[in-house]
Parts: sequence; C-alpha cells; structure tokens
Amino acid sequence: MKDKIIFSINIIRFSSLTAIWTYTGIALYDFYHLPTLLVIIFYSLGYPILVISYILAGHLTDSSGSRNTIIISLFSTSTVLFLGFFLTSGIEGIIILSIQAFLNSLYVTSSSTATGALSSRSVKDLLLSFSRFRAGINLGWVIGPILGGLLYYYVGWEYILLLGSLGNLISIPIAYKLNIKRNTNNSLHRKYFIKPSKYLMEIIIVQFIFAFVGSQVLFGFTVYSTNILKISSLLIGYFISLNSVITALFQEPIGRYMAKLNLSHLNYLYMLGSFAFSMSYLSIFYPGNIVGLTIFIIFISLGEIILNPIILSVSYIISFKYHSKEIGMAMGSTRMAEGLGRAFSTSFTAYLFFIHDYEISFTLLSLVGVIGLIINRVIYNSLKNEVI
Repeated sequence: MKDKIIFSINIIRFSSLTAIWTYTGIALYDFYHLPTLLVIIFYSLGYPILVISYILAGHLTDSSGSRNTIIISLFSTSTVLFLGFFLTSGIEGIIILSIQAFLNSLYVTSSSTATGALSSRSVKDLLLSFSRFRAGINLGWVIGPILGGLLYYYVGWEYILLLGSLGNLISIPIAYKLNIKRNTNNSLHRKYFIKPSKYLMEIIIVQFIFAFVGSQVLFGFTVYSTNILKISSLLIGYFISLNSVITALFQEPIGRYMAKLNLSHLNYLYMLGSFAFSMSYLSIFYPGNIVGLTIFIIFISLGEIILNPIILSVSYIISFKYHSKEIGMAMGSTRMAEGLGRAFSTSFTAYLFFIHDYEISFTLLSLVGVIGLIINRVIYNSLKNEVI
C-alpha cells in the first residue's frame, strides 16, 4: 500500500480540521461575537481566496515539488491555528480562519498530485489510490465532528483550534517519509498560469458539476430537514455522520471493485453514480419523511464513492499527459473547480430557497443532477479517445 502515507496524513489532518469546519459557523457568532455583516463578508471572502490559493498551490507544487508543498502547508497551518488559540478578537478570528482556508488549498492540490505520482499511469492503479485517498479524508470526517463537539461543549472553541494545530504538526514527520521523484523539467518551465487543453477544460467542467450537485449534505439537506420536515438538529447530525461512515467504510472496497472493471463498464458505473446524485434529491421530496432522508444519504454517499476516484483519476492522467510540465497547476485547476462548485452550490441553493418553496428547490436540484448524466459523455469520450 504505497499510498498509505498520504492515507495516514489525511486521517490525522482531517480529523483535526473537520472539528474546526463543523463548528466555524457557531464560533463566528458565539465565540467571536461577529455581527451578521462581518459573517457575510467572511464567507464572501471564500471565493477570491479559493481562486488565488489554488493558482498559488499549483505553481508551488510544480516549483517546489508535491512533498515539499505538503510539508509547507502542514507547518503553516499548524502555526496559524496555534496563533488562533491566543488571538480571540473577531477580526483576528476572520484572518486566522481565512488563512487556514487558503493553506488548505495547498494541501489538497499537492496531496492529490502526490497520490497520482505514487501510482502507475494505469486507470486501475489510480482508481485504487484515489479511493484510499478519499477514504482517509472521510475517516477524518467521521472522527473530527465528534471531537469538535466534545471540545466545544466542555472546553471551548480555542481548544478546537489547538487540536487543528496539533493534527497538522503530528502529520509533518509522516510527510517526510514520502518518496516522490521530482520532475526537474517543471523547474525549468515555471509559469503562474496554465493554458488548459481541451481535455483539461472538459474535466474541469465535470469536476465543477460533480461538486455542485453533490454538495447539499451540509447546507441544503440541513436547512430543508429542519425547516420543512421538522427533524431535530441532533438527528440531522447523525445523518451527516452516516454519510461519512458509509463513505469511509465502502470507499476502498468499491474502489477495488472498480479497478477490476474494463473501461466500458467503468463508463456505465459513472452513469450509475450520476444517477444516484440525481435521484437523491427526489428521494427527499417524494417520501417527505425520515425514510426519504435515509435514502438521500445512502444515494448521495454512493454517488460520491463511485464518482470521486473516477474523476480524480481522469484528472491526474489528463494533467500528466497534456500538462506534464505544469502538472501541479493542472491538478490545482481541477481542485479549484471542485471548490468553486461547492461554494456556488451553497449560494445557488440559498437563492432557490429564497425565491421558491423548499420542495420546488429540491426538484430543480434533481434536474441539475440529471446534467451529471449528460456530462458522463465527456468521461466516455476521454476513455474512447485513449486519454487514459
């Protein structure tokens, strides 16, 4: 298991950071005592931070190497969050959390690039490696919110930041064990921007739509369930944890199964994952009860398990084949598309909730999910033209 190092880092790092991300919204009001306007400004800053950070992340990965960029991101995040333990004013909190979000892009880009570099160029090897990559992250999502809830209740928000600092610090010695051959050609062709190929643009679109359709577990799911179905927030927390548990348990086994399939069967599996996303929204709308919520969580988890490693694998192979001298920037572009898809998804859902009732909103979102079925043609064309 040559990718066990990144798998281990993902478990430790995301166990500590998801504790922060889960309770950030509460902390902005209860700990930092920010007015609503500043909270809006904080979340609005996410868009430019996302774009700038991924551009820098791609450049740094190419110029310094993926291992060095991982270590830089871990050390910098640990330092910033440690300072956050002592800096408790509202403005200081916004700065600390914004910098942490910026540094997260460095890790996401460099670690996904490193995962591809540690694998062979075959689809089967990449599928298994990226399945393990995602399994580590989702194990972190199982552990982190629980740790964060205990810390927030018993000792307070600043100790959650301290946990995040320690999680990143502990991961640094593990990252030093990574043995990744650095592409010396990259240092001779340093660029700050990339001219994307046709194939890279296609996978960027796929990544954006995938993230857009699949990002309703935290916002849309929570708002709809509490306001329309009148489900308690405690039960909603269990449902969100169920999503992480399902993904963590079944990501690698299903990844192993996918690695055994031929390319034509892999295309049909992609269609199945897209269909699962589409139907997950309608499962809430029609049953309109706890059964619908359960089906939603199962379907959306299944979609993530199937689509994530496929899209990441195709992203890496396209980046390697068509942008080998700026592979970090190519991977950074696809990860930026995912981040923008998630961010835009929240804004779009909030807008739908504002202009329509919740039922219509989820019907519209299910139609957006159908786009995922159409977009699978892009993946099919990439396979057919032997991009991978």
